[in-house]
Amino acid sequence: MSALTFVVLGGAGDLARRLLLPGLTEYMALDPSLDVTLVGAGRSEQHNYAESVRDALRTSEAPVESTERLVAQTSWMRVDATSAEDLGKLLTGRTGRTIVYFALSPAVTKRAVDALAQVDLPDGLEFALEKPFGTDAASARALTEALHRFTDEDHIVRSDHFLGMSGTVNLDGLLQTNRPLKATWHNGAVDSVTFVFDETLGLEGRAQFYDATGAARDMLQSHLLQTMARSLADPAKGSDGAAEILAATQLAGDVRDSVRRARYTAGEIGGHHMPDYASEDGVDAGRGTETFAEVTLAVDTDAWRGVPITLRSGKAIGDPRKEITVHYHPVGDAVGTTLRLNFTDDNVLMEINVTDPGNPDSLQRATFHTSLVPSRLSAYGRVVRALVQRSGATELHAESPVRAWQILQPVLDAFDDNTVPLEEYPAGSSGPGGL
Repeated sequence: MSALTFVVLGGAGDLARRLLLPGLTEYMALDPSLDVTLVGAGRSEQHNYAESVRDALRTSEAPVESTERLVAQTSWMRVDATSAEDLGKLLTGRTGRTIVYFALSPAVTKRAVDALAQVDLPDGLEFALEKPFGTDAASARALTEALHRFTDEDHIVRSDHFLGMSGTVNLDGLLQTNRPLKATWHNGAVDSVTFVFDETLGLEGRAQFYDATGAARDMLQSHLLQTMARSLADPAKGSDGAAEILAATQLAGDVRDSVRRARYTAGEIGGHHMPDYASEDGVDAGRGTETFAEVTLAVDTDAWRGVPITLRSGKAIGDPRKEITVHYHPVGDAVGTTLRLNFTDDNVLMEINVTDPGNPDSLQRATFHTSLVPSRLSAYGRVVRALVQRSGATELHAESPVRAWQILQPVLDAFDDNTVPLEEYPAGSSGPGGL
C-alpha cells in the first residue's frame, strides 16, 4: 500500500470542497492501494472538519467507500497560509510523500510562497498550484522565482483541470490511436479550430472576484490557451510541446480585427430572469468588465501556419456550447468535414458528406455521434491522478503561464484603452450580434 499525505491550503474553501476533494475520492476508488492522509488548513476554526468533508462529498455523490477511507484519516490545522511560523508548524517534521496543494487565490498564493521561503522544510515536499498563475507575465515569473527559493521544478506541479476535461482527453486519444485523424492533424487538412466554453451561469454571487477579472483573464488566458496548446502540440512532447506552441502563438491580426468583448444585459435563461450585469450587486459598472471574450490566434509553426484558432467564452449564454470544433478543408464544392468534442461530457460528433441513395449526384450531411462510456474520473479526478502518478497529463510547463499572459496582454491593453469596444448581448442569447 502506498501512503500519501495531502495537505490542502484553503481546505475549507469552495474549490477544495466542490472539486478537489471529490476528485481525490474518485481516484482513491480506482486505486484501493492508495492510503491518503488529508490535512486541511486555513485561517478559520473547523470544529469537525472530517464531518464537513463527508458532507461535501455526499453532496458531490463521491464513492462512499473511498469517502469513508478519506474521512477516517482527515484532520484540520488552523493556519494562516501567509505566516512562516504557521506554515512551519504545519509542514515541519512531515515524513513520507507529501503534496502541498494551493487551493488559494493568486494574491494569497504568492504571499504563502514567500512565507515558505522562510521555513526549514523537509526534503521531498511536492507543491501543486492552481491557475491563475499571477496577474500578468511579470507576476507569473515572480511566482516561479519565489518557488525556486525553496524547491525545484521536479517538485512543482502547475495544474489546469481543463487538460483533464473530456473534450481535451478524447481529442488526444483520437489523434494518438486513429491514423486517418493523426495523419490529417495539420494545416494541409485543417481549415480552422475553435475552443468554446460558454455558460448559462451569470455572476452567481461572485462579483468580488469576477468584476475584477472578466472573461478574458478568467477563461482565455488560462484554460483555453493551455487547452489549445496541448491539443495542437505533438502528443509525445507533453507540456514541452505545449510550451513550443505557445511560443509560436500571437493574435491573428490587428487587435481590432482579432478580438471581441461584450457583457450581458437583462434577459431570460430557462424561464428565469437574469438582471443586467452592470446592475448586479458588487459590480462597478464603470469598470467595463467583459462577460464575453473572443480572440482569434495564429500559430507560426510548419504544422499550423495559416490556420485560424479561435478561443471564446461567455456567461449568461442561452443554449451554450462547450466544445472543441475542428473544421476541415472542403473537398471540391462540398461542405468541409467537422469534428466536435464536448468539453464536459463524452460526446463526440463528426459531420460528413454522404451520397443521397436516391440521387447519386446529390450529397447529404450526416452526423456520426457517439456517447462514450462515462469516465469514473472527473476533470479533477484526472488532476489528482496526474499528481499521484506524476504523469504530467494535466501539468503546465514552467514557462507556459508567463507566455500565456504575454499572448493576452495586447488584448487586455485594447480593453483598457477601448480600442476594442464593449458590445452588449441579452442574457439568454447566443452572444453579441454577428457571431
